Amino acid sequence: MEIKALFRLGWRVTQIAREYSLSRTTVYKELAAPVPRVYGPRNRPTALNEAQLVHIERRLTICPSIRGTDLHVELRHEFGYGGSYPAFQRQLRLLRPAVVRDPEIRFETDPGVQTQADWAVMGPLPLGDQLVELSAMVAILGCSRAPAVRFAADRTRPTSLERLTWCLHDLGGVTREILTDRDPVFCIGQTSDGAAILAPEWVDLARLLGVVPKACRPYRAKTKGKVERIIREVKESFLGWLSGQVLPHHPTLADYDAFARRWIERVVLARRHRTTKRIVGEAWAAEQVLLRQIPERVLVSAGNAVIVPLLARPVDPRLRLLGEHVQQRGLDEYELAR
Repeated sequence: MEIKALFRLGWRVTQIAREYSLSRTTVYKELAAPVPRVYGPRNRPTALNEAQLVHIERRLTICPSIRGTDLHVELRHEFGYGGSYPAFQRQLRLLRPAVVRDPEIRFETDPGVQTQADWAVMGPLPLGDQLVELSAMVAILGCSRAPAVRFAADRTRPTSLERLTWCLHDLGGVTREILTDRDPVFCIGQTSDGAAILAPEWVDLARLLGVVPKACRPYRAKTKGKVERIIREVKESFLGWLSGQVLPHHPTLADYDAFARRWIERVVLARRHRTTKRIVGEAWAAEQVLLRQIPERVLVSAGNAVIVPLLARPVDPRLRLLGEHVQQRGLDEYELAR
């Protein structure tokens, strides 16, 4: 309406086009049109169809914390979605607002130098014919970011050392050092200057593995931020991925370990890490060459059992009694022996 009014007042087409930052062709079309022109519906090739929207709503209902990258992969493989992840993310924000998090600063290590490990509390999960509070020992290589996950029904010291040993076995070997927090499983206290006092069983196992055990400073979770990050992914991404799998009627810890390895192979190892800019699986293959194999005397294949260090072995009560009781003998026996 303004274009036509200015044209009637004597404005030239070039002046009108310059005034409204339009092309002269657009001005000519507006002057020739009997009514104001409107844009037709745009073609949106990345828009979600009804079936895809239903799938997303169902997955968000089952697992509200599921990651957008996992939903994007499911739509591509199961529903043939052809849009990029940024295009899908813009639509996902309308269904679930994104949470703004502060950026994390990570300390990079060379290949074969450091492994970070910690427990992840997974919550109640079906185990056998009942719900059990399960935990997962999570270990990650500091350079390649390759993780390993092993489930357990308790977090005692023998179980922790056994699960950690199998995580190292899954990673392909041990690095120069292993960093943990000050969990009572690994630390039994601290000195007057704040240095950690490591548990004897943990020191024995580290000596057998040939690694240097290290404990981060108290209340400094970001010191081992790499394992904290993968723990968050295990809780959000793995549990969301697990909700879309078919579990056995009476799942065991071995079943959860197998699902975790499958999730690592299909999801974690196949992606490009945002910090290292490398494919995790390719970086892991390059780092495996620098890892030291676990000695056979520590890891026993038969029965998936781990040789527990000497200080962690239960003492036979009979041997304990032999050391605690002294045999009483009369003095007349010594007189007869002379």
